[in-house]
Amino acid sequence: MATTTTTPHEDTQPPAASFRRFIQDLHAENDIIIIDTEVDSDLELAAITRKVYETEDKAPLFTNLKGHHQPTGLFRVLGAPTPIPPIEVPTGPVKQFTLHGDAIDLTALPIPSLHGSDGGKFLQTFGMYIVQSPDGKWTNWSITRSMLHGPCTLVIPRQDIGTIQRMWQDRGLECPFALCFGVPPAPIMVSGKPLPAGVEESGYNGALLGRRVEVTRCETNGLLVPANAEIVFEGVISNTEVAMEGPMAEYPGLVFPGECKKCPVQRIEAMTYRQDPILPVCVTGRAPEESETVWGLTQAAEVLGVCQAAGLPVTMVWNPFESHCLWFVVQVDRGRLREPKTTMEEFSVLVGHTVFGSKPGYYIPVVYLVGDEIDPTNLRDVIWANATRCQPRDSEFFFDQYPTG
Repeated sequence: MATTTTTPHEDTQPPAASFRRFIQDLHAENDIIIIDTEVDSDLELAAITRKVYETEDKAPLFTNLKGHHQPTGLFRVLGAPTPIPPIEVPTGPVKQFTLHGDAIDLTALPIPSLHGSDGGKFLQTFGMYIVQSPDGKWTNWSITRSMLHGPCTLVIPRQDIGTIQRMWQDRGLECPFALCFGVPPAPIMVSGKPLPAGVEESGYNGALLGRRVEVTRCETNGLLVPANAEIVFEGVISNTEVAMEGPMAEYPGLVFPGECKKCPVQRIEAMTYRQDPILPVCVTGRAPEESETVWGLTQAAEVLGVCQAAGLPVTMVWNPFESHCLWFVVQVDRGRLREPKTTMEEFSVLVGHTVFGSKPGYYIPVVYLVGDEIDPTNLRDVIWANATRCQPRDSEFFFDQYPTG
């Protein structure tokens, strides 16, 4: 099991704090399968992974990709308070090997083709981007796709990364970034959480783990990355160079063939990695996959916090996997709901303004309100309640488009 060898320090960490410890736990629970047979990274790998999603089978770890003799891998994450800041360490497993400049050739890496309709190969589908505002006050950890463009370039859509990039651009500087693969499960979960702009994801990671996340400094910039990551790419986002990005089959399980747009080019300047690095990949399509188990789950958690902070009698929020991150099911405490003596319309409008005005609510068009006798995680319960209790027109309320939260 050479591809999942841990360091002595990692052996003492919980699975949520180490990608390889997590994989070892999958081994211990017989929830992973090693595929040593040669597999083609051009669609075959993706097809096998999609089959696993749809049959709820064991997570595949590929070790023999056609045309690539170095061990590689893929793993599927299955649903793995007061912020605790990370702690900087001088080095870590991710610093075992280093490449700079012309020694880097992304086209030589086993980057799989995921869908026949995609506009290119997407290196980044389940890694974590790190960027920081020029004043150092906001460090953003996020999951954003990026497409292979050239031997040392990627193309990336704008999100929170674009907000921070513009801060650098306003100063006449290019925005440094780090793209990290195989980070611990806790950081990847928090990276998918739609936190408000300016909030530090790194502190949330520590809170989730109950301990400080170990980070180490990049080779070419001052960014701090998880010390036990598998692979880290370092570089800058160009202020002037753009290229066409997309299309890509995304989380709704659909692809829009004409959906291409010009996006910033990223130049890779350095690459660090550990022995036998593992490249995590998400193959989007029909649920469930990581869009639902990571992004959808953390969206629901953020909306729960938003509702409770607003004083609403909300006890649970769920994002059904089958809805492809397009529904929220909000459970309401009926006892507390009676106290303000509001009408159904007044309460529904209040919840709608609260949810749709939040950052995660921007992406989700439908909210179902259910009583505390309905389990939001049980889709049969939700459909039954909707079919028998929701009256067309009288029980439905519509809202205008909200700006991004």
